[in-house]
Amino acid sequence: MENGRRSTQINRCLIERERRRHMKALFTKLSTLLPTQPTKMSVPEMVDRATTYVKELQTRMERYEGTKVQLEASCEMKKRRRMTRPVLSVRDFGSNLEVNLITGVNMGFALSDFISILQEGGADIISATCQHVEDRAIYTILSQAIYPRIGIATSSVHESHGVWQRSLALQAKLATKLQAADCKMLSHPS
Repeated sequence: MENGRRSTQINRCLIERERRRHMKALFTKLSTLLPTQPTKMSVPEMVDRATTYVKELQTRMERYEGTKVQLEASCEMKKRRRMTRPVLSVRDFGSNLEVNLITGVNMGFALSDFISILQEGGADIISATCQHVEDRAIYTILSQAIYPRIGIATSSVHESHGVWQRSLALQAKLATKLQAADCKMLSHPS
């Protein structure tokens, strides 16, 4: 009986020693994960400091995640607002002419410029409409020749077509580059 108690007591001592060794290794590992401290800390101080540090990290993480969500939403909105590559079409119906233009809503397009070109070519504007569909603006200008026997000088409209197409494409390209630069600046603040 004495032998059995003795072996049980030795086993308990060995188990307790191993537990203390394991705890010491865990505390050493914990102290390496904490920001450096000027003085040595006791175990309760280390546990308290670790708890505080983890809470600080959680708060920072939540703040960073909130900022990330805001930046992603901002970039997504800018992408949606991105200028649509403009499309210009001119349809000649003899004494009538239809001009259709599709651009981004924020393109800053001057409908009066196209109307002026048509009027210089001898057209009388029947109607001019603008519709906004999501991030696009759709302009339609219907015109009729002032003197139906002469017709509309569609050559000036067709000549202007190429110039306007290149100008609108350059505006859209520039706007896209500016918005991409804004998104990069937002995602990598200095």
